[in-house]
Amino acid sequence: MLPNNPDTTTQQVAVILNTSGSGRPLLNILQQLLGEDTETQLHGVFIEDDELQRVAALPFVKELSRLTLNVREIHSTRFDRIIALRVRTARSAVEGLARRMGVSHTFRKARGSTVSLLRETVHTSNITVFEPSRKLAASTISQPLQVRSSPRHIVVVIDDTDTCDKALLTATLLAKGRTHRITVILRVKTPVEEDAMNRLINDLLPTGPDHLLLLQDKGIQNLVAAVRAERADMLVLGASEELLKPETLRVLLKHLECPVCLVRQLQNHVNESAG
Repeated sequence: MLPNNPDTTTQQVAVILNTSGSGRPLLNILQQLLGEDTETQLHGVFIEDDELQRVAALPFVKELSRLTLNVREIHSTRFDRIIALRVRTARSAVEGLARRMGVSHTFRKARGSTVSLLRETVHTSNITVFEPSRKLAASTISQPLQVRSSPRHIVVVIDDTDTCDKALLTATLLAKGRTHRITVILRVKTPVEEDAMNRLINDLLPTGPDHLLLLQDKGIQNLVAAVRAERADMLVLGASEELLKPETLRVLLKHLECPVCLVRQLQNHVNESAG
């Protein structure tokens, strides 16, 4: 289990894994956040969503093949085998990454609402990485979701001064310091907010991001549309309470096409490595 609250000495990095089968490349992205620091703990959480449990209880479901347009039956016993295999694969990937990076780790399988379990994990971690949901048949039967193990284009969203520095530093780590890989989306309501956050961006990214996009509407649907238009390989966000509302997380899970990194706080040793 993850600690109830992130402490002040150990960086808690969590990754949410699911039946998409793309856990290994998703975990490889985290290497930049783990470094070789033994004061970092890696937590793998494999989620079996409620929807999966409902469908698995059916005698069978029908899937339409996109390639052949043939309809085939997927029986519940096959669902069980696929899920068990992907849990073992995810556990092995977490253990392997922790061993390579020299960090301690935990792994658990959880059943329930993905949104609820995601919120719970974010509140007990410094950094949480997850990928968007997929349709059940696609996530259990089809090929794994394609995730770049080294994201070429990182989009970081800045919408308040409390999380701005944490999100930018994390994006810089993920980009291995190559700020030309970073696009900043600035969401502000007033010119005063825009000036304050531009100063923070200039301080933390002295060479500048690849480009900066100003988004005056703070609606989550507009944000998702902007991220999709940027063809991002990774989205970095500060884990504000507004962002962690269930309805907002549902939109991110349903409509994004890239993994998401939520940053709640960063410990000193991570900040120093960014410098």
